[in-house]
Amino acid sequence: MLTEIKVLSEQTKEIRVLYVEDERTVREQTIMIFDILFQSVDVAVDGEDGWQKYQNSQYDIVFTDISMPKMDGLKLTKLIKENNPMQKVVIISAYNITDYLLKAIELGVDGFLLKPIKMDKTVLLIRKLAESILAGRMMQGYRKKLEEEINTKTQVIHQQAVTDKLTGLQNRFALNKALKNTETDTVLILLNIDNFDSINVVYGYEIGDKSIVFLAKLLTKNRPPHSSLFYLGNDEFALTCKLNENALMAYAKKLQNIIAESVIKLYDIDIKFTVTMAIAKGDDKLLKHAYIALKEAKKQGRNIIKIYSQDLLIEKLQAQIQKYSPIIRDAIKNDCVVPYFQPIVDNKTHKVYKYECLARIVNAEKTYSPFEFINIAEIIGLIPEITKIMIDKSFQIFKHNKFDFSINITEIDLHNNYLKEYFLKKLLQYNIEPSRVILEVLEGISATGAQNSLEQLMELKNIGFSIAIDDFGAQNSNFERVHAMNIDFIKIDGSFVKNIDTNAKSYSIVKTMTDFAKSIGAKVIAEYVHSQEVAYTVETLGIEYSQGYYFYEPKPHLSTEDTAKDTNHENI
Repeated sequence: MLTEIKVLSEQTKEIRVLYVEDERTVREQTIMIFDILFQSVDVAVDGEDGWQKYQNSQYDIVFTDISMPKMDGLKLTKLIKENNPMQKVVIISAYNITDYLLKAIELGVDGFLLKPIKMDKTVLLIRKLAESILAGRMMQGYRKKLEEEINTKTQVIHQQAVTDKLTGLQNRFALNKALKNTETDTVLILLNIDNFDSINVVYGYEIGDKSIVFLAKLLTKNRPPHSSLFYLGNDEFALTCKLNENALMAYAKKLQNIIAESVIKLYDIDIKFTVTMAIAKGDDKLLKHAYIALKEAKKQGRNIIKIYSQDLLIEKLQAQIQKYSPIIRDAIKNDCVVPYFQPIVDNKTHKVYKYECLARIVNAEKTYSPFEFINIAEIIGLIPEITKIMIDKSFQIFKHNKFDFSINITEIDLHNNYLKEYFLKKLLQYNIEPSRVILEVLEGISATGAQNSLEQLMELKNIGFSIAIDDFGAQNSNFERVHAMNIDFIKIDGSFVKNIDTNAKSYSIVKTMTDFAKSIGAKVIAEYVHSQEVAYTVETLGIEYSQGYYFYEPKPHLSTEDTAKDTNHENI
């Protein structure tokens, strides 16, 4: 083992590593091992620190823990992979939990290590990653030398630069070179093996490599005439050809079936594959477009064929980010994020019970609703800034009256771990009792929320804040967790309420949710109450409160009316 480590340390001496771990003891123990294998190791103490360091430096490998404050390892991995899909990321965790492993595999991690890490497992994984990294560097070096000294290089060196050692196929460098001279009818097909990392995790890298070789031979045998096949590393192949649209789809479906029906027998293990295909056509940005289509396809599941078009959601999202990012940043800088207030009505008294504070951007051009900018703000990391503005400005308004009011907070806010301190500061500054403030969180936190986030909510509740689950029914709820969280309010999602008066299924769903809420002692708020008929039906179900345009629209000021519209069924 000592000899093996010495040889490996020679290979890894120029590899730069970022190690993210919040537990000091584990961090110090692991660094002792990494210092043997690497000469350059940067250390981050949590996910947010790791993301900052990653943005400011270049790393060959990122090792990260999963459970961390401020930003967990899965969120960090997602950000890194979105920033650089080819970045090597290894998850280190003390939890061998299937859900964690599946989420990590979906994010495209390159390996797993269980705590406490063992030297032999670590050496095996790092050798695999080092070979891939060094091969990539070697190819880059070949490219530069080929461009500078093409007449002096031998055919052997050129072959090494454009050929993958494992499969004998052309590699990523060869594909990039080929795509420089494409024509308008050139088609690029990316083939991504569904959940290939699970084969490496479950059966080991040797069987994973043999599986890649098997698939390379299968693709070679079944590729169309006048096409070129490439292995891009890890779980990806690429094929360039010139097929018309009808022939292309027929070929893609046929190839998917051939792969799905094939079985690899290795050491008494039967392994079957499915592949997701992404197709791009044209003479410009083929690889970029194919990867956009691939990402879109993977959102839909496995064994999918997706053809790139400008109508893909990812393309639209990128356009939205480019459009709204400067608007959001300018709004925060120039104090253009403002609260609008929508009353919530007591269904017994028909009086305003409390208000929900809703974020708007109001500038010289228009008023932007949260549907236009909140998702973008989340992607570019500005949600906490908007939440702080909403807390401060809402508290300013409600210090002058006795109404209760609710503020929306996100799991991102909870991950950033600032809410308790900030709320306490504002309660003191504006002399507001915490019992007047309801914190609305999306129901997903009950199913997937980090333990730290749930603990923060319980701390805030113990201070005196009330907790409401927003858009209940729209996501996946963990009913046991909802019960344990001692929720004060459940807000039923408007998609179920809006046609409750005419749709028996919606009525049944809302009734079930209402019964559940009552069973745990939570009060119910019906969202999207837009008509007298809906309002009346909501009342007959015994739902305590209503919110919607039938009563009040969100306004930049509090309502001057004390009593809401009549819901008497005799007037319907």
